[in-house]
Amino acid sequence: MKRLFNIEWNKMFYNTGTRIFIILYFVMIILMGITLPSIKPNMSGQVVDFIKFGALEFPVIWHNIAWLVGFGKFFLAIIVINNISNEYSFGTFKQNTIDGLSKTEFFGTKLLMNLILTLFSTFLVAAIVLSLGATFNDKFDVLNGIQFLGGYFIEIFAYVVFAMFLTFLLKKSTFAILSLIVLNIGESILKAVEYFVRFGKNEPINLEKTTFYTNFLPLNSNSKIVDYPPISITKLMTTGKLFDTSNVQWEYLAINVFYIILFLALSLFIIKKRDL
Repeated sequence: MKRLFNIEWNKMFYNTGTRIFIILYFVMIILMGITLPSIKPNMSGQVVDFIKFGALEFPVIWHNIAWLVGFGKFFLAIIVINNISNEYSFGTFKQNTIDGLSKTEFFGTKLLMNLILTLFSTFLVAAIVLSLGATFNDKFDVLNGIQFLGGYFIEIFAYVVFAMFLTFLLKKSTFAILSLIVLNIGESILKAVEYFVRFGKNEPINLEKTTFYTNFLPLNSNSKIVDYPPISITKLMTTGKLFDTSNVQWEYLAINVFYIILFLALSLFIIKKRDL
C-alpha cells in the first residue's frame, strides 16, 4: 500500500494544476469555518444572526456544517477527474503498466488517493465542528449528532467514486465534468417529472414524508444523505432556536454504499477490458 501511495502522491504533487486545486479546496473549507460565525445576512431589513438561532449548537452543528461543506464536493470531483484524465493525456497509465504496475494496482492507486482526500475532508469538517462547538456551546456534547460526520464521509466518497467512474469511461476531463453536470440536471428534471405524473397540481398532504423514487438515483440520493437542515418556527417561538434536530437519511446512505461498490466494480472492469 505504501508503494501505491508513493506512486500516486508523486503524480499529484508534481502536477501543478492538481496541486493548486487540492490546496484551494482545503483552504476554502478552512476559510468557511473561520468566516461562518461572522456571516449575518440582511433579510428584509432585519439582520439574521444564525448563531443566536442555535446554528452552531450541538447536535445541529454537525448537520449544518456537514450540509454546508458538502457543496464543495463538486470541486473535489474536479480534482479527481483532472488527476485521472491526466493519466490518459500524458500516457502515464500506459507507461506505469509497461514498467510493471498491474491494472488492478493502478486502479488501487486512484482508489487509495480518493479515500485519503475524502478522509482529510472529513477530518477538516470534524475540526471545524469541534472548534466552533467549543466556542459557541456551554455544554460540549460532541457525540450528539456525530452521525452526520459518517454521513458526510459516505456522501463525499460516493460522489468522487462516481466522478472517477465517469473519467475512466470517457477519458477526457471536459467530457467527464460536463457529464456530471448534465446528469445532475437530468436527475432533477426526472424528479420534477415524477412529481407532476404522480400528483399533478395537487400537492401531497405531507411533501417532506413523500417518497420520490427518483431520489434513489445516484446523484439525487447522494445529496439526500445529509439533507437540508430542518427548521422549526414553533421551536423558534418557544425556545428562540430555529434549527430542529434530525438524523442522517439512512436509506440514502445505504443506497450510496451500493453505488460505491457498483461504480468501483464498473471502473475496474473498464480498466481491465480497455486496451492501453
